[in-house]
Amino acid sequence: MNRTLLQMLRATCQADPQNWPQMLDTAMAAYRMTIHKVTGITPNLAMLGREVLLPATLIAKPPEESMDVTVPFNKSIRDCLRSAHARVREATRTVAKTQKSYFDRTVKEIQFSVGQLVWLYWPSPPLRQKYRKLQWLWSGPCKIVSFQTDVVVNLVHTQKSVR
Repeated sequence: MNRTLLQMLRATCQADPQNWPQMLDTAMAAYRMTIHKVTGITPNLAMLGREVLLPATLIAKPPEESMDVTVPFNKSIRDCLRSAHARVREATRTVAKTQKSYFDRTVKEIQFSVGQLVWLYWPSPPLRQKYRKLQWLWSGPCKIVSFQTDVVVNLVHTQKSVR
């Protein structure tokens, strides 16, 4: 969601990047009313149990909602949310199985050995800088010195000579 929102903000604020806070509400509204590829429903429907009506619905007729006036509001919203969440869970489960099968077909086990050069993912703490999203997240190259466990490895930086 963050990546999508960032792309939406880039597109809407291309002419005036300093104006991004004013565009955030519009971008979030657009995101919330777009049908999600995996779930098959909008985030509005998943969270609220209904679609949100916007000022544009004053011009065009809003979609018909099947609301029974005689049913109490609490029961109606509960049933709608349960139905939406059940659809979200089922759609997510189906897509997760598909994505797992695609991943399992292409994944290859990586073997590391002593003396091998590797890059270390080590994001430095956020600094007060203007473009934190552009900060370099990798350090290296580092040389593998030894294995403490299958997961814990002793490294030495080849350029800084620091462990």
